[in-house]
Amino acid sequence: MLTGLAYCDTPKAGTSIVNQATVQYTDETGVDREATTNEVILFVQAVYSSTLENDTSRNVAIGGSASFVHALTNTGNAENTFCVSATERTDDSGAFDRVDVYYDANGDGQAGTDEQVLFSSSGGTTGEVTLSGGQTGGLIAVGQIPADAVSGQTYALDLIVSSKDGTGSCGTGTPADIGADADGSEGTNRDIATVTANAILEITKDSEYRPGAANTLSDDQIDYTITVRNTGVIAASDILISDTLDTAVSFDSFGTNDGVYSVGPAHLTGIVSAEAATLAAGDELVVRFTVDVDPALGFAGEDLIVENFATVEADLDGVAGREPVVESNTVTNTIDPVYAVVLSDIGGAPSPGVNDGADDDALNDVQLVDTAAPGDDTEFTLTVTNNGNVTDTFNLTETGRVGWFNGAGIRYLQRDFATPLLDTTGDGIVDTGPLEPGESLTFMVKAALPFTEPAAPHTLGLLATSTAELSGGAVNASDLTTLAIGSGATPGVDIANTSTATGFNDAGIANADPDSAITTTLDSAPGGEVSFDLFVANEGAGADTFALNAAADAAGTTALPNGWSVAFEALDGSPINATPQLQPGATYAFVARVTSAASATDGTTQSIFFKVASFDTGVSDVKQDAVSISAQPSITLTPDQFGQVAACGREDHLHTLRNSGGTKEDVTLTVTAQSQLSSEILIPTTVTAGAPDGYQPISLTSVGGPVAIVTGGVWATTLLVSDGAGGIAIPLSVGDETRVMARIIAGCDVASGTVDVLSLEAESVDLDARSSITDTTTVASARLDITKFGALDAGCAGGADAPFEDARVKAEPGDCVIWQIKLRNAGSEPVCDVRARDAAPSFTQFSGVPLIIQQPSPGTGVCNVNGNEFACTLGNSIDVDGDSNNEAFCLRGGEEAEVQFSVSIE
Repeated sequence: MLTGLAYCDTPKAGTSIVNQATVQYTDETGVDREATTNEVILFVQAVYSSTLENDTSRNVAIGGSASFVHALTNTGNAENTFCVSATERTDDSGAFDRVDVYYDANGDGQAGTDEQVLFSSSGGTTGEVTLSGGQTGGLIAVGQIPADAVSGQTYALDLIVSSKDGTGSCGTGTPADIGADADGSEGTNRDIATVTANAILEITKDSEYRPGAANTLSDDQIDYTITVRNTGVIAASDILISDTLDTAVSFDSFGTNDGVYSVGPAHLTGIVSAEAATLAAGDELVVRFTVDVDPALGFAGEDLIVENFATVEADLDGVAGREPVVESNTVTNTIDPVYAVVLSDIGGAPSPGVNDGADDDALNDVQLVDTAAPGDDTEFTLTVTNNGNVTDTFNLTETGRVGWFNGAGIRYLQRDFATPLLDTTGDGIVDTGPLEPGESLTFMVKAALPFTEPAAPHTLGLLATSTAELSGGAVNASDLTTLAIGSGATPGVDIANTSTATGFNDAGIANADPDSAITTTLDSAPGGEVSFDLFVANEGAGADTFALNAAADAAGTTALPNGWSVAFEALDGSPINATPQLQPGATYAFVARVTSAASATDGTTQSIFFKVASFDTGVSDVKQDAVSISAQPSITLTPDQFGQVAACGREDHLHTLRNSGGTKEDVTLTVTAQSQLSSEILIPTTVTAGAPDGYQPISLTSVGGPVAIVTGGVWATTLLVSDGAGGIAIPLSVGDETRVMARIIAGCDVASGTVDVLSLEAESVDLDARSSITDTTTVASARLDITKFGALDAGCAGGADAPFEDARVKAEPGDCVIWQIKLRNAGSEPVCDVRARDAAPSFTQFSGVPLIIQQPSPGTGVCNVNGNEFACTLGNSIDVDGDSNNEAFCLRGGEEAEVQFSVSIE
């Protein structure tokens, strides 16, 4: 069985498309509020389709071989296996001596001895070829003409192809017969060889892509070889070889060419040509030349595929005049992808003293808000641009928090500055979603500041990193910008794995844990995560702050191998890239979480050099630890939620718990901190209509009780297990997930405006994997509940085919999904300026316009669409504050509204 790789724009089978909606409103006190829905996941199903071309006719000499080249393309979005055979025709002059079908692995149009035989009339072949979604493979049928054939006779065969379409059986699917189709049957190409005593020219073309430096096309080239053979019995004359170059390349130079040419080879206005006066039977002409790839290819969204073929025409029968043109096989070259990204502040005119998201300095890549107050929602407007030549998604990660950012709640919002950015790739990291070449995404980082102000500086490093899967140790493209709000003594610093290491915090006399030897080695699975305990001591005479870094060498100049990453955390779990300010002799403990590459080889060891360096003085220290690749689990709990609750009320925040590692895990759930209110954690215990249901507090569950788990997109119940300490644990096999509900409960005496922050941690029973989320809930007399559900509309027929559900919605490319957003004023006071906002998720586009299904009569709300986003105002005008002026788009206590919109999957 043969396999291959190709680019595919349609979302691949198994792709998860994540979506979350936001509602904004104003409460009875005039304070702007917002809330987010649950997370809904669209699961893309496999679609199988394919094409086969062309029916072919050619001349052949008595006793010669006739080769017929065909293109088989997997036009679906999933890997597919094709079954290949051939049969003789009975309505021709006789039978071939032998028929063979080859897979043209190198795309040169020739059935070489190294090509795999898929079918032979002599038997003993595999008959199968596997192509990934979007890939084209070449099939070559070769028929041997009998030695006693007579000029003018015809010999014909049918090439027959079917597909398995995800099953184990040939014939499940049939490729569409495109191009020349003389036989009129799908999945069948008819090849006809006509015996002649004239000259016979066969032309083939081969190519070799020669990439230059990484992440540029400026020195990429393609070598082409055109071969013309006379397989007939007499000489051909007046021969013209011609090749019109693809517009994506330009001629560079000729190579060493074989044969006698009367003109050329020559290049003129994008056409390579050569002429020969004669070509004897059995001889050949070879034209070799090199082209340069357009260095701008793909950056404006062009296809990265370069296709090219050559032609030959000549006098084949000795009668003056050239016979019809013969085309070569088409060679296909995929141009190397270029990955590049720019993350920048918005620049422009500063607006000092105003917390408006604008940049208040003239420095590029430093987004400064010069004025903020304790408790502010401080906004930073940023733009990320895909400067590569392929569609790419960029993770947004923090490289460290300093000052006010240490205690801030950070949110990432889409270009409407309301709808959350989500994790569209399933790796647990917020990202941009797919951006086409040259496309930019403007987004907002909103920081909810603590009510106390720590010492300056106040900075947060934000990194945009390509999520492309690179090979060969290449480093993913990334760009860094800094968010900012906003002493000399002999310096010294030491870093070690323990605070008792020899030489640690000794005023600079000795160096603890030197970089010349490995101090600590931890085991990790490929793609797993391990944590190193680290301590920093300020061994200088003055206060100092130290940046944290990790590299593959002590100098810090060699990046970790592709796929490896390091994240630093304070002991409270918050991400950092520096220590706080340390007084002389003070120490600081923190954790380095090291994630290994999924492609890391079992049994190998990777050194990690941890470095601390002063921001102000430049003094630094480096130590060496290592990761040994073995087995390691991983779990993820997402997303962080924001919402409101009324006094004497409750608010439910829904989360997804996934086993994202490579081993089965039993997982416990623990509220590690809650600032103001009380809570209980619930899990689903039943499945109704294919979705989780019957949420029960974990305090009321017991070992052996049910819990709803989704495996491979299907929900079912399994049994809770013991955590070994008198409690319960949720068993999750690799790839399993479930839902977790955090119910926030507000007492009747809680003041309006109180902000509650809850930290929920998921941890494996054996304590080797953990993940956590933060829910922020504001107490308000006004409370607007919002939920989101999805339903399949197969074929975009215009209606839901099943009940709306908040579990995985399964759909295929070409289908539609109808999203339902429901709102309810669960408080006693009216809320106004109500706007439901959402966006078409990645790989989808709006089908029709959003519709308001329900709002209180008479209803004044309308929906407005802007690109792939929309906002619907909802409700009626009410004079809330008694000033004789009506506030717009209000919902009274108990009133409900509903919005639906449909998206089609690309």
